[in-house]
Amino acid sequence: MPDPFLPHLHGATVAVTGASGNLGTALLRRLTAPGSGVAEVRGLARRRPPDVAPYDGVRWHLADLGTVAGDEVLRGFLDGADAVVHLAWALQPGRHPDDLRRVNVGGTGRVVRAAAAAGVSHVVHMSSLGAYAPGAVGQQVTEDWPTTGIPSAQYSRDKCEAERVVREIAARHGDLTLTVVRPTLVLQPDAGSEIARYFLGPLLFGAARLLPGSVARLLPLPLPAVSVAFVHADDVADALVRILGRRAAGPFNLAAEPLMDAAAIARALGTRRVPVPALAVRTAVQAAFAAHVIPTEPGWVDIGLRAPALDSTRARRLLDWTPEHRGDEVLARFVAALGRGEGGEGPLLRPEESTGAP
Repeated sequence: MPDPFLPHLHGATVAVTGASGNLGTALLRRLTAPGSGVAEVRGLARRRPPDVAPYDGVRWHLADLGTVAGDEVLRGFLDGADAVVHLAWALQPGRHPDDLRRVNVGGTGRVVRAAAAAGVSHVVHMSSLGAYAPGAVGQQVTEDWPTTGIPSAQYSRDKCEAERVVREIAARHGDLTLTVVRPTLVLQPDAGSEIARYFLGPLLFGAARLLPGSVARLLPLPLPAVSVAFVHADDVADALVRILGRRAAGPFNLAAEPLMDAAAIARALGTRRVPVPALAVRTAVQAAFAAHVIPTEPGWVDIGLRAPALDSTRARRLLDWTPEHRGDEVLARFVAALGRGEGGEGPLLRPEESTGAP
């Protein structure tokens, strides 16, 4: 039976971009579940997922959002839709920032402009804690913290610009409800291989899969002073369903407890922390990136060191949102799945697949 507290989902057509990735798969599990009340779920991706749950309950449209050719696909994808959840975001190739900006900022503009033209009443844009200006280690910020980002990080710059584009388009369409969601690091075991490929690359990812978990736990973890929270993809999907069902506007932070310092991260992984200077970590990542050992540009280190933590009070109060999974347990299960080389059924979640944009 449809949830009476989520009236805007009853009989709705919901379109989801980036629907085959980490968070998209989790959202599809919710929207296609019996009793969701949703009339139709549409998914947009670059490659069609296999005909298995949750992908088999979706009407698929295939497009590259970074190209003008995607505009025609978007028109059909959004025609008659009640809401669109924009999750699509490319994390690689980190060595080609213009290509990333074309997909992430340009593609976001395409989606929101097409939604407005199609008369879609609700746009949910997935942003990130990376859109926020720097904060002190352990500082938790609310949604009114400046979204000027971390200038040295490509991901952060693009998240800031994408938010600006979305707000400017929505401001020209007064009947459009806009929601911007800013989660902390979103993990789930099924996405272990996907996320590891994005950040470790084939060489280190292959080494991580060969290292037995018992041995890995004996190795000390070199970490600078950090403070970070994690959230399970299913809990973010739950928040998105509540946002859609209530047509809740405005920004929402999403993070699960506890807020973890470097020592707590090491404990969650069953090892111990070795303190290292932040500059040493950034220098090492810069060298590995320059040597093509890893695909992760060093701006990601700046996000990890300088981004604030998130206060999720607004989501808990307005959405009645309570994460089911503790962040430390999410991290531990994710790393265990990564070590076992596990993944999901989708084209991006499979362990053997290459990097790309959902």
